[in-house]
Amino acid sequence: MKHTLKWGMLFTIVMAFTSCITVLTASDYDKKIDFSKLKSFAYFEKGIEHLELNNLDKPRMLDALETAMAKKGFTKAGRPDFLVNVVVLSSINARADWGYSGGGYQWDAVSSSYQWRDSQFGPLNSSKEYQSGTIIIDFLNPETKAIMWHGVGSGFNFEDYENREERIKLAVKQILSEYPPIY
Repeated sequence: MKHTLKWGMLFTIVMAFTSCITVLTASDYDKKIDFSKLKSFAYFEKGIEHLELNNLDKPRMLDALETAMAKKGFTKAGRPDFLVNVVVLSSINARADWGYSGGGYQWDAVSSSYQWRDSQFGPLNSSKEYQSGTIIIDFLNPETKAIMWHGVGSGFNFEDYENREERIKLAVKQILSEYPPIY
């Protein structure tokens, strides 16, 4: 019983901390570039035109990007040092519900008596599909369109509409926290 209680408490604490995490981030970059010289940006228009978000989330994403870029000291310019491109990918995943089904006496109509039924821990014969997404932010060379810096945030829940605008802002901020690259 003590071990079950300890594991239950640990699980609760871990879930409380991980529920604050919007996306899991990673980044990569071209090691030949001096990122300290980059001061201004513009959007890669061809990429932004094809950004697959609805007409509510696309402006939210671009606003979140501009806000985060300004906080990093970048300015939007007509002749930028780099271009910013955004890609959103989504996939449908299945989640099996796990839980505990307790044991106890249940009425059995066939024998007209109470019968003991064992408890069960594991999948509870229910699953749900959900849409999980990956947000990719790339910094591109304005002349060659080659990727200079690549940031990824995976695990964005597209089916959760609660505080969606704030979650998009947080996801973008988390991805851009990987910039500047550490040499």
